[in-house]
Amino acid sequence: KKYYESIVLRKPKKPPKSSEVWEYSWIIVINGVEQQFVSCDRCKKLLIYRQRDGTTSMAKHKRACYGSLTTSNGCVDNQSNVTEYYASSKCSEIPKRIKEKVKLTCTEFTALDCRAFELVPGEDFLKIVHTISDAGRCFSHLARVNVNELIPSPITINRNVDCLHEDKKI
Repeated sequence: KKYYESIVLRKPKKPPKSSEVWEYSWIIVINGVEQQFVSCDRCKKLLIYRQRDGTTSMAKHKRACYGSLTTSNGCVDNQSNVTEYYASSKCSEIPKRIKEKVKLTCTEFTALDCRAFELVPGEDFLKIVHTISDAGRCFSHLARVNVNELIPSPITINRNVDCLHEDKKI
């Protein structure tokens, strides 16, 4: 199975004495390299797998997923999917409602805070947006994030300007 060009799920080559859990799991291969994760056949949840640790966690997940009716797919909802950890090499199309919300926020930012319009498409502003977007990927789409904890205070920024200046000077 291919999710993206860079992510491939494949069934393992089974030796005669291998665990039956492999019938319910896929090995995750990123850019041709096997990862220490597997994906459940049924719910597509991400599980850690290291050969030295064996398949116990996979067997527990299989029992929970295939033997439970707790959710529509049988699994615990807070478990992560493989696509939450590995980014696609392709860019997703942004829904119109999100674009409109960002446009309004940028307009308010420039107008209400008396910022230059050219700030928004600037390289450094886009770097901030990318960093915040990457941080957002660490959380479930249902999680509420306190952005006040994410954004540094003006005092912290001020202190870091001196460090940045020294680093750039060297």
